[in-house]
Amino acid sequence: MPEQGRRPDRKDTPGGVITARAFKYAGSFYDFADEKYPELRGYPTEIARVTLLQAAIIVAALIMMERRTKGAGMSDLHGGVALALPPSVRDRLMPPVQTLACALLQRDRGGLKPLEIPSFAALAGTPDAALVKAVGLWLGHAISGKKTLEPADETIAGAAGRSAWTSATMIARMLAPKG
Repeated sequence: MPEQGRRPDRKDTPGGVITARAFKYAGSFYDFADEKYPELRGYPTEIARVTLLQAAIIVAALIMMERRTKGAGMSDLHGGVALALPPSVRDRLMPPVQTLACALLQRDRGGLKPLEIPSFAALAGTPDAALVKAVGLWLGHAISGKKTLEPADETIAGAAGRSAWTSATMIARMLAPKG
């Protein structure tokens, strides 16, 4: 009988790959960006910045996966992402995942269950460039806490949006069926 309180190991599941890689890529972006964009040092703590970028990467990867499969199996994948997170991380990461998802879908987050990630079917025809920009602007506002972004904030937002989309592309390729 497993130890009480232990959760199943989900690191090798698609949800586990998405969450682990999103964390890795988010951290490496800030290692690079802190040098290139010294303005980042004026923003909230690294944990908050990495959490927000990780949420953006997760959402972008789910959008790509949902497009690829035309929605097949998405409820399992979305649930697998939430369950792959340790509870302490889940409580910190799910709200920004849900907030970004709802912002992109232009819907209210209020009706979502705590571990629910909505379907991105409505975004299937949206051009990548529009999604990259929307993700970047969301990140810029979320990281800076500002309603109006200054030019330096917009530069950082654009870089973060591109990084999130590029990272998600790598994750989606990793999870693509071989052959």
